[in-house]
Amino acid sequence: MQRALAYALSPAPGASLRFLLTAPWFALLAALLLLWAGDQAFVSRWSAPTLGATHLLTLGYLSMAMAGAMLQLIPVVTGTALAPARGSVVTAWSGLGLGALLLAFALTRNTTSLFLPAALLLAASFTIIMAPIARALARPATPAAMPMVRGMRVAVGGLVVTVGLGAALTLHLGGRASLPVVSLTNLHAAWGLVGWVAMLVVCVAYQVIPMFQSSKTYPAPVTRWAVWLLAGLLAIWSAASVGWPDYAAVAGAPVAAVLAAFAGLTAWLLTKRKRKDTDPTTLYWRLSLASLCASTLLYVLPPGETVALATGVMFVGGFAMGAVNGMLYKIVPFLLWYHMQQDPRASKANVLPIRTILPDERGRRQFWWHSAALLVLMGAVAWPEWLARPAALLLAIASLQLALDLAGAAMRARRAQAQFQPS
Repeated sequence: MQRALAYALSPAPGASLRFLLTAPWFALLAALLLLWAGDQAFVSRWSAPTLGATHLLTLGYLSMAMAGAMLQLIPVVTGTALAPARGSVVTAWSGLGLGALLLAFALTRNTTSLFLPAALLLAASFTIIMAPIARALARPATPAAMPMVRGMRVAVGGLVVTVGLGAALTLHLGGRASLPVVSLTNLHAAWGLVGWVAMLVVCVAYQVIPMFQSSKTYPAPVTRWAVWLLAGLLAIWSAASVGWPDYAAVAGAPVAAVLAAFAGLTAWLLTKRKRKDTDPTTLYWRLSLASLCASTLLYVLPPGETVALATGVMFVGGFAMGAVNGMLYKIVPFLLWYHMQQDPRASKANVLPIRTILPDERGRRQFWWHSAALLVLMGAVAWPEWLARPAALLLAIASLQLALDLAGAAMRARRAQAQFQPS
């Protein structure tokens, strides 16, 4: 873990915060889509509203938040300047948001004419935002920063594969090519969820778990080899799913085992933390790790639509959203506080404390709303006619509170900064 952090290299406030503050609104849109669809969203993972809501969460929420986090973490941890032009940041942010909306609408309403524009927007936006990130990651980093850098390099590679497979699928769905849609969709989902999302969570955890949770550091062999092992096993599963589909489930079991081992190790590290208080980020890490273990257990059950839906709910709604929600409640108020401190007019008396900018009580309240939503979403997989809309409503409440909490923190910091007196 890199302990000497180069906060002076932090990008301009709007670069990362633009992504982080926008992300929760896409989770709210996904919840509202599920609320509109009702039990039809829980019939199958292939149902139109399920596909639409999934992409609102993975593209609009998770990728938006992860892009913002990478823009902030990479220069601070690696000591490598990363200063994309404001115009490119705005272009990537708006293109990613609009592309996610277009793709979700196209999937939900089967509007073939929108698939190609959505794919072009998303591919261009990811290229614009990831190009400077990839250049920064390619530069030499200190040995202490290498665990996170190494994992981010692999995660960016996973994102490239995911975007490429997604673009191919849009050609099929838009009527411009005839492709093996089931096989490609499985590959697209696996590389997106494991190669991009899980890979990024794993390598970021190497840095933020010891730093923010005051735990022991991860063992050196884990930080050196885990991401390569996960990437290699994912590649083996991909080859099996294409060449020997009857053995794909068996080939995927080691991937699940590695993720479960990461969850178990991280949960153990959290039991050794020096801090005694339990903030929202700690609660969310516990939920995220428990959900990751649950999703790996579900994966090894006999396949079926119910099992597939339950696995997706636990992985996306529990593991991925849990990790990102917790990160947002930590990184957003810290960034607002840090940039207030950098104001030339700032003093100890007029800079708001982090927990005044965003009180922990708000995060704890939102955590319980999200936990309730996750529980009822799992129930909706089994009893969609009874629980689909209550689950969606709970998710909408949790997502709206997250969005309002973060927006309120930004407005609170802005009001305080506006009252700074010239020195």
